[in-house]
Amino acid sequence: MANPPFDASKAVTFDLSRGQIQKDDEPRLLVSASALLALCQAAGVDATGVFARAAGEAIGRSIARRFERTGSDARDASVETVVEHLSGELAVAGFGTLSAERWGRALVLVVDRAMGGAEGDRLLGPLLGSAVSKAMKVEAQCVGLARDRDRVRFLVTSPKAAEKVRELLAAGVSWGEALVRLHPSSGKAGDA
Repeated sequence: MANPPFDASKAVTFDLSRGQIQKDDEPRLLVSASALLALCQAAGVDATGVFARAAGEAIGRSIARRFERTGSDARDASVETVVEHLSGELAVAGFGTLSAERWGRALVLVVDRAMGGAEGDRLLGPLLGSAVSKAMKVEAQCVGLARDRDRVRFLVTSPKAAEKVRELLAAGVSWGEALVRLHPSSGKAGDA
């Protein structure tokens, strides 16, 4: 089966006469990014995580359903195809533009025009992890690696590896070195 393309046409519908916005037949709201970040900051880390995971699950469900409607499964699609869908969903939701980088065996999601600095990252990390988990039907987490102005990088990995990377970063190891340590060389004879 062919993988479905991401199609943003009619991804969000506005019914101004009724004062409603819908996506996937579910009501939506337009809220300023600063108001959302203020709410998350006031709610605290745990509540922000709950909200972010719920938002990510909705994104992941959308992606999974799109594949299922064509008789395919996101797990069987290429990384590029899944990232295309995730990028489209993130853009439609107003969270920025998403691309992917490969660092050896590691997959790093890059969000450009990411809002809100560190507070926004506390929202984006669990949101992306839940979206990937729900779309791919796996248990994944996203660990914030680095932020440079409005660009932020997240490693997509298993919960066990996520904890290891968090420990390395907390110990002052650079994110590039943390990725190297996460996937050490095979150690075969002749390796340099």
